[in-house]
Amino acid sequence: SRERVRQMLSGIEDVPSDADWQRLGDGVLPVLIDLGDDTSQPPYVRLRAVGATGAFPRTAVRAFLLAIARVDGQSDLLVREAVVTLARAFGSAAVGDLLPFLRHDEVVVREAAARSLGTIGGSAATRALRDRLPVERDDTVRRTIEHALR
Repeated sequence: SRERVRQMLSGIEDVPSDADWQRLGDGVLPVLIDLGDDTSQPPYVRLRAVGATGAFPRTAVRAFLLAIARVDGQSDLLVREAVVTLARAFGSAAVGDLLPFLRHDEVVVREAAARSLGTIGGSAATRALRDRLPVERDDTVRRTIEHALR
């Protein structure tokens, strides 16, 4: 039920793993998406719901994560969570989706995109990181890119 999923997302010490969500089956995915999209939910519930969708690497999840990340005025932490979840759930198939986030206004989003691309690796990710390095203005993001390129 929606309330049970919300309770699972609200835990302080015990956050469900991808395996926990998968054991509940595909029926939990629409509930997670709904909670992640629901602006009346507390931010931590939305963040965890967005992250939990990564347990179900499906086309609908990819579309949801990109929609969350592209909303004008969206919380930078929610955008960051969507970026990290895209990388975790879709790996190298998400490289093209992640590239625009290297140019995001918020440092935490650019840093997450750089770290995610470094973790994924491959020629497209490496090329994007190399292209970003000379124009990146934040020291934290620059260090993340340099680390990712090693």
